[in-house]
Amino acid sequence: MQIAPGVHHFNTDPFNWYVLEEAGRLTLVDAGFPGHFGVFMQGIRSLGREIEDVEAVILSHAHADHMGFADRVARAAKAPVFIHRNDEAAAQKVLQLPWSALLSNAWRPYMAGMLTRAAVNGVFSTARVSDPRPFEDGAVLDAPGRPHVIHTPGHTAGEVAFYLPDQRVLISGDTLVTRDLYTGSMGSPQLTRRRLNDDYAEARKSLDRLKDLGNVTMLPGHGHPWQGEISEAIALALAG
Repeated sequence: MQIAPGVHHFNTDPFNWYVLEEAGRLTLVDAGFPGHFGVFMQGIRSLGREIEDVEAVILSHAHADHMGFADRVARAAKAPVFIHRNDEAAAQKVLQLPWSALLSNAWRPYMAGMLTRAAVNGVFSTARVSDPRPFEDGAVLDAPGRPHVIHTPGHTAGEVAFYLPDQRVLISGDTLVTRDLYTGSMGSPQLTRRRLNDDYAEARKSLDRLKDLGNVTMLPGHGHPWQGEISEAIALALAG
């Protein structure tokens, strides 16, 4: 689904990922699980593109539900995979997820279903990123769409959001989401649950880095898109 000019949303519920398109060239933003590769291929072909048109893969952070088929696309397209330097080492490992929080909540029906979907879609076969290219806060990536990097640590040390100023689109990764991953309920912008973060206090503090973006269309890693003033989104998340 096209959200804004050149910004396409792929919903493999509850795992979102995106494709940026510029002059026939593509950037993959996050990469679900390995089993979602077929959805990716079907999607880009519906745009009249092939995997060779992918010029970059960019990751919001080094968790398995965002890295799933990233290395496969990178190898096939001969494209680099970019990630914040603080998650560079984690991206070269497998099964990076907050397992304690996930498994301790597996008694919840929604969480049990989500873990089952993760297993069916290959979480345990997620490949590490073999040659990640690190970036820094404030970088404008040399990739289709020219995303601006905003470092928002807390969920992981290298968590980032990507901002597209021309479209006023914020791809928020897991910095801000609109779905509660414990219960499955959809809602307003929110932080992921406390135990799903490496450092919850830092995750809250990092929202301040987004405060000057104004009106945005926010595309989260989990949940539906949200549109409005980013200050409102931040207030809702902190209150929640």
